[in-house]
Amino acid sequence: MLKLSQAQWEELQMRDTHQFVVAVCDQFLTNRPDILDQLGRDAVQESMQAAYDYAVSIGFTSTPQIVRLLYLAADAPGIHDDPLVNAYLRKPGATPEQRFDDMLVVINKKLEGIY
Repeated sequence: MLKLSQAQWEELQMRDTHQFVVAVCDQFLTNRPDILDQLGRDAVQESMQAAYDYAVSIGFTSTPQIVRLLYLAADAPGIHDDPLVNAYLRKPGATPEQRFDDMLVVINKKLEGIY
């Protein structure tokens, strides 16, 4: 049986997280070459990593929800740093993921009005 020290375990988890964000970034940029041309891969990946760290810190556990937040962060870098968004997602009474779903519905409705 393989035994890891706490430091080794943390390093392994950090690498897994990095690979997850890289894979989501690659998938996103495959479908959105306009963002790649506009911002560059490194900027998109950094934005997604920050969004991932934020999602974990506020209690996201659902992979699809995390991926949606990373995609949103690629389109709107730093959205999770917005004080209103942060306050809304952390507001008691629902999970951050439920509030995020609600926020996406509102964003999509607003976008329908634009197009």
